[in-house]
Amino acid sequence: MLLLRILCIYFLLSNFLYANDLLANENKSKSTIKALATNLKKSLKLILEESGPIAAVEYCNIAALDITNEIANQKNVFIKRTSLKLRNKSNMPDNWEINVLSNFEKRKQNGENIMDLSYQEVFKENNEAFFRYMKAIPTGQVCLTCHGSNIDSKLAYKLSELYPDDNAYNYKIGDIRGAFSVKIPLKN
Repeated sequence: MLLLRILCIYFLLSNFLYANDLLANENKSKSTIKALATNLKKSLKLILEESGPIAAVEYCNIAALDITNEIANQKNVFIKRTSLKLRNKSNMPDNWEINVLSNFEKRKQNGENIMDLSYQEVFKENNEAFFRYMKAIPTGQVCLTCHGSNIDSKLAYKLSELYPDDNAYNYKIGDIRGAFSVKIPLKN
């Protein structure tokens, strides 16, 4: 009987600790996304206001991945922006991300608010476990400058020069432009 009690306590305690780890990883993912989104938005807004959209695209081409990597290193996670309609091949979604992005589209079509679209899961790959979290990126008014359907011809030329395989255009306000994707290795 004592052994059964010990096993029950162990089981309950391990589940409690596991749930706490999941919550901690969810919070870490959210704070990492917030840091990246704030940093990118602030930088792009400043350059757009001071130098215009062509300078903003050039800046984004050079600095966005560096900013992303810097925040990933600070937070000790993997993070990226990805999409089903890529601009930068470095942001190519993996199979898990493709499935989540497709699910976001279905959820949006079923009436779910785009601002609430997120997904998390413990996912195994190559015998390693990861906490994975994605949060949808909504298309706002300022996004349409570079991602809309009426892109200025000089800007369109610059985009094609920097991103020859660009598919990240023809968005409308309220579309899912992509998602932030966070991946945190779990201890065995």
